Amino acid sequence: MAAMCSFRMLLLSCMVCIFLLGIIHLEYSFDYRYMGQLSKLKLNNMLGPTLQVNDSEEERQNDSDRGDRGCGTCISSQQLNIWSPLEWNSTDCEKIYKWMASSPIQRQMESDIMKRAAQLQHCPWQQQGAAAKEFRRELKRCCHAAYNCLVTQKNTPVGTELTYEAEPKKKIKIHHQIFAIFPKDSSLRSRQYKRCAVIGNSGILTNSSCGAEIDMAEFVFRCNLPPMGGAFAQDIGTKTNLVTANPSIIAERYGELQDRRKPFFTNLTIYNDALLLLPAFSYTKNTILSFRALYTLQDFQAKQEVVFFNPVYLKHLSEFWHSKGIRANRLSTGIMVASVAIELCEEVWIYGFWPFKENVDGQPISHHYFDNQLPKPDIHAMPLEYQQLLQMHSKGIIKLQIGECQVDP
Repeated sequence: MAAMCSFRMLLLSCMVCIFLLGIIHLEYSFDYRYMGQLSKLKLNNMLGPTLQVNDSEEERQNDSDRGDRGCGTCISSQQLNIWSPLEWNSTDCEKIYKWMASSPIQRQMESDIMKRAAQLQHCPWQQQGAAAKEFRRELKRCCHAAYNCLVTQKNTPVGTELTYEAEPKKKIKIHHQIFAIFPKDSSLRSRQYKRCAVIGNSGILTNSSCGAEIDMAEFVFRCNLPPMGGAFAQDIGTKTNLVTANPSIIAERYGELQDRRKPFFTNLTIYNDALLLLPAFSYTKNTILSFRALYTLQDFQAKQEVVFFNPVYLKHLSEFWHSKGIRANRLSTGIMVASVAIELCEEVWIYGFWPFKENVDGQPISHHYFDNQLPKPDIHAMPLEYQQLLQMHSKGIIKLQIGECQVDP
């Protein structure tokens, strides 16, 4: 009889536990669905009848009042073409640097570019302060990243018609609801950083042992939500202060944030409290995905702050690099981020930029350090961008990592 009572008590306890677990699961499901519905309501309110995208070709007014000087100033400075010799022991390195610094940026055979890069990888590098300062000043005159690279309430007031960077016939009018999600001012204006690291995603980073050196930088930029942690840490580091996200990646990996919002939030925790930079106003289709990303992270109380590239800045930046020989449909995210870093940082060290299928030793490598997915053809001019970086490296403006890093920097 006692055994029977004990069995009934145990059965009753199990039923109570199952009931409580069911309530908890129901509450969690309700909260999750509620957050999703709330996000949709925000977007409907944001992009409802008040959204205005039109095809007017009118130019934005008063650019000069907002720190934009136009690209009449985006002309290559002759001073930057003067090569200043460094104190090297090797005359061979001196000749290579001098040749690279004075070579015009033009389409060349990949094998020739790789050959020069292979020659440079073992040559000592030293920043040329005057050349770096002059290039930074030239870039600032044209683009002024500290003020303009992010859309803010200060540089984009209510009523502004933003022209989409990659669709110049389309505009979006900034009404109060959109204006409210912009930061009051750019957090990148607060200080000048000493040394920054800009990390691309090339397969050349595999087995590079650059992680420790990257993490020593004061500010670290990363591109397009790259995988981190685990076995990657030794080669790419663990630190992130700003990471970009192409909306197409969000669409492919997270179903346009319709029903995969929590995985998006969870996967972004690896970037800690980094700024998440989105090109919301490059293409019209990017806008709603970028707003969904912002609301998703807000709903889950994520550490990351979402900010948007300013299409005015990107337009001027494209004209700047076009004047220097980079002729392409669009600049790559890598050169965009590197440009921001050059303005904001005293020294810029660049890793994982390598547009070729083989390394400097002729060994095949994957396109990315984490996969071999190739980009869409005929959008970017990666070899031309890489030549520009090699030339800037040769002039002492930036440091471009070509091979392996020192294990103990």
